[in-house]
Amino acid sequence: MGISIKKLEALVDDVVLPFEQFIMEDTRLARYLSNPDVAKVHNLAVAKLTVYIYSNLKHAYGLIQEGAQKHKLKEIPLENLREFYSLYFVLCREWNQQHFEAEDRFGKNLEIIEQFVYDSFAKENESKEEFFIYDSPEISQDIAKMHYKDDAKISAVNFCAEGSIDELDIQDILESCDELAEVVQDYNIAYDEAYFLGVKERLDSYATVLEKNLEFRDLGYSIAKLSLSLEEHLDFLPNHANKKKILVILNAIVEDLIGWTNAILKEKTAIDIHYLDASLFSSIIQFEMMLAPVVEEEDSLEFF
Repeated sequence: MGISIKKLEALVDDVVLPFEQFIMEDTRLARYLSNPDVAKVHNLAVAKLTVYIYSNLKHAYGLIQEGAQKHKLKEIPLENLREFYSLYFVLCREWNQQHFEAEDRFGKNLEIIEQFVYDSFAKENESKEEFFIYDSPEISQDIAKMHYKDDAKISAVNFCAEGSIDELDIQDILESCDELAEVVQDYNIAYDEAYFLGVKERLDSYATVLEKNLEFRDLGYSIAKLSLSLEEHLDFLPNHANKKKILVILNAIVEDLIGWTNAILKEKTAIDIHYLDASLFSSIIQFEMMLAPVVEEEDSLEFF
């Protein structure tokens, strides 16, 4: 199965990031997601689920089952899960209406996954209409909080002028970006384990300085997830079957970050300081899935 890069970015921008921001800011889940590492894993899991609903139902089933086990261990109340799943499916359907295709694969798969969630969580004798609260005041209020308007965008000029970041933090971000670019774009060394370890360490530093600022948290989380993926696959990366593609994506990510850093903190030309959030996250998803072992050819996920 495949998914276009354009559609992946749209899914991240319209579904994943708004839903994740809502979840992260919900006080009912604060104690579950207070650990940043847990929050990052949850963030990527929602992204994977969304992509797999589009392209691979088998993996989507697996993610929901894994999530159900974790929800049970953490004793997250069913009422909360009911609301969050209802909200998630509403966002997915809104996206699908805007990107409708002649072959409505996403819409059909969404119905199947919705039924699977209902079968997994609903109480005995509870109908699907009773379980999902699509028409409830709670969902209407949640949706109203999430829709992002153009007039709510923060320009680089306004962001810097209103004192949302100080000069020391700006210098830290600029230096971290330069150091990351230097190690990733060093074409005179072997792409061995030491190379990928060096990239991972620079990614950690860059993520740390970005996460200090609330407005840059999403970018920081994405970079931290990329670093974690490198760490988990350090032994295999030097001889990975997709090594060339991996290096291309790493370079593309760094080029995007350099452009973003210049547009926000040097030239201050960006109309929206969050313009990179969705495309960077989609690149991280591509990277993560490229590293995953493929058991069967039909289960592979292609990006085009």
